[in-house]
Amino acid sequence: MSASSALHDPPFAPDLNACREAARAVRATPYWPQVRDVVRPPGVGIHRSRPPLALVLYGAARDGRLVWRSADEFALLEPPIARGKEWASSDAGRTWSGRLDRWWDQLVFGVPPFLLLLLSVPTAFVPQMGPLLALLLVCIALLYILAQMTFGLIPRSLKRMRGTPDDSARSLHWTVVLVHLADPAKADRLLRAALDRSQHLTRANIRPDVAEGTHALMCLERGITTGEARRAVAAAPSATGSGPDRPGVLVVLDGGDFVPPDPGAHRPISFIPVLLTGTALVVGVIGLLTADAEATACAAAGDCADRPATWIDAMMWLINRMVLNDAGLTPATTQARIFGWLMPPLGLVVLLCLAVAGRRQASTFKKRQERTYTHLDATINRRIRVLVLTVLDIERDAIISAVAAGNGRQAERDTLVGYPIFRLGRLGDHGTEVLLAQAAQGIVTPAAMMLTAERLIPAIRPDYVILAGICFGLWSRRHDNGKQELGDVVVSEYVHNVDHRKVTDEGGRERIVRRGERVQASTPLLLALKAATHGWTGRPVHFGTVLSGNTLVSSATLRAELRREFEEASAGEMELTGVYAATAGRRSGWIMVKGISDWGTGELTDDTRRTAAEAAAAFVVQALTLGTLPVPPRG
Repeated sequence: MSASSALHDPPFAPDLNACREAARAVRATPYWPQVRDVVRPPGVGIHRSRPPLALVLYGAARDGRLVWRSADEFALLEPPIARGKEWASSDAGRTWSGRLDRWWDQLVFGVPPFLLLLLSVPTAFVPQMGPLLALLLVCIALLYILAQMTFGLIPRSLKRMRGTPDDSARSLHWTVVLVHLADPAKADRLLRAALDRSQHLTRANIRPDVAEGTHALMCLERGITTGEARRAVAAAPSATGSGPDRPGVLVVLDGGDFVPPDPGAHRPISFIPVLLTGTALVVGVIGLLTADAEATACAAAGDCADRPATWIDAMMWLINRMVLNDAGLTPATTQARIFGWLMPPLGLVVLLCLAVAGRRQASTFKKRQERTYTHLDATINRRIRVLVLTVLDIERDAIISAVAAGNGRQAERDTLVGYPIFRLGRLGDHGTEVLLAQAAQGIVTPAAMMLTAERLIPAIRPDYVILAGICFGLWSRRHDNGKQELGDVVVSEYVHNVDHRKVTDEGGRERIVRRGERVQASTPLLLALKAATHGWTGRPVHFGTVLSGNTLVSSATLRAELRREFEEASAGEMELTGVYAATAGRRSGWIMVKGISDWGTGELTDDTRRTAAEAAAAFVVQALTLGTLPVPPRG
C-alpha cells in the first residue's frame, strides 16, 4: 500500500458487528433508496444482485475494498466490471465473502429452480399424486427461469446496451459506490484514501491490459448518503465532474494527464456458460419426466412407436421442439405436450442470448486486435537499438562486463550476415537494446572496421552506433599542459580523417596537403553523452575533435607533427573514419567513446589498456541507462 493510504486507513478491518452498525447508519439516511440501488442494484429478476448491506460491507472489509475509519466515515470500492474475472481469481477476490457477494445474483437465479427440479425426481415416484406434483414442480421451475430471463436478463441486457452514466463508470474503472460521512469536512481525505487503496489493489491483483488508460477512481453521487456529504465530495480538490454526458459521476485523480480506456477492447462478461448449463439441466430433467410419462402411458396401450418414451428420444424431441420440429415423434400425454409448448420460447431466448454474446465477442476481438497492434507499434517504435563496436578483446570484454553489471544479463552469442555479435540485453527504464560486434584494427582489411560496420549496420538496423575502446590522448597534462590523464574518457565531438592527403614537391621540398573531412558526430548522441556527464562520478570526460587514421601512432615525432597540424585535436585512433563512412546515407547516428590508454609515444601497457577500456565502457553504460537518447524518426 502506498504511503498516503497508510496515513489515511486504520490498521484493522471492521468485524461483522461494526458492519451491521454501519449498515444501520446508512439505512437511516435520507438517500437510502438511491444508495441501495447503487450498492445492491436489481438482479436479473425480482431480487437484488447483492447480499444485505451488512454482508456487503463485511465482505469488502475482508478483501480490502472497504476504506474504513469508523461507522461514521467509510467508503466502499468496486473493481471494474470488465476486470471482474481477474479480480475473482486474485488472492483478494477468493475470500468466501467475496464469492458470496459475486455469486449472490446467480445463486438466487439458479438455486430455487434447481432445488425444485431436484425435488421433482423423487416426487415423481410417489404413488397416486406423485407424477402430478412432480409435473407441477417442474413447471414452476421452468416458468421461474423463463420469467427471470424474459423479464430480467433480456431487458437488463438491452438497458446495458443503451448505457447509463453509472454503468459506464463501473464497467471500466474502480468505483466508489458508497460514501458515508458524518463530518463532510473529511471528504477529500476519504477520497484520496480510496484512490490510494484502488491503486494498491490494482497493482496487487489485476494485470495490465492493452485497453487500460490512466488509473482513475469514479465516485457515484447516488451512492453518497447525505446532501452535505454530496456537496462536500463535489467540492473536494481531488474530485472533478465528468461532464454533462455523465451527470452524477465524479472523477477522483491525483494530478497528471488522463488517458481514457478503450471500452470496446475490454473482454465482455460472458453469461453463456451459465445459461447453457442451466438450460441443459432443465431440458435433461424435463426429458427424464417426459420419457417416464410417455413410457407409462404407452406401456398400458401396448404401443410405444413414434413416441418419446425413452430418455434419448425425449431429449431429441425436446431439442427439436426448440426449433419447431417434432423429429418424427408425437407425444400422447398432456404433461409431454405442455413441455413441448414451452420449448420454443426457451429456444428463442437461448438463441437471442447466443447471438448477442457472439456479436459482442467478435466486436471485442477485433477491437482488442487493433489496440494490441497500436500498443505494439508504439512500444516497438519507442525502443532504441544501439550497436557498440570494438576492436581489441579487452575492449569487447569491458563492454560486456559493464552492461552485465547494469542489467544482470549474460551476453548471448549470435551470428548475423556471417559476423559474430553479442546480444547484451536492455538498459534503463526505456529498454535500450545493446548489441556488440568486434572488428579487426584499422579500416582497410576485409575484417577491419569499415567493412564490418558496413555489413552489420543494414542487418542490425541500429538507431545509434558507438565506437568504444581505447585511444591516445593529445591534451596530456604532463606533455601538453592540457587536462588529460591516462584513463580519462574522450568523446568525439568531431572526427577528422588524417589519411586522405595530397603530397607534392615545392622548391625541392615535400609538401603535404590534408584533404580529410572534419565531420561532427550525430547531434542526438553528442547531446545525450553531454547530459550523461551530470552526476557522473567516474573518470573525467573530454569532448573534442578526434583524429582518425589507419596508422598506429607510437612515435613522439609523429605525435608532435599531428599536434602542430591539428591544434584542436583532443585524441587519435584508427577506426572512427570507417564507422562514419559505414553510417553515411543511413539513419544510424554515430559517435566515439574511448578511454585514453597512452599518449601515442610508445608507453602503452596492458594495465593502461584495461583501465582505459573499462572507463569508456562504464561511461557508455551510464549514457544508455539514463534514457536521454531520443527516439529517431522511423522510415
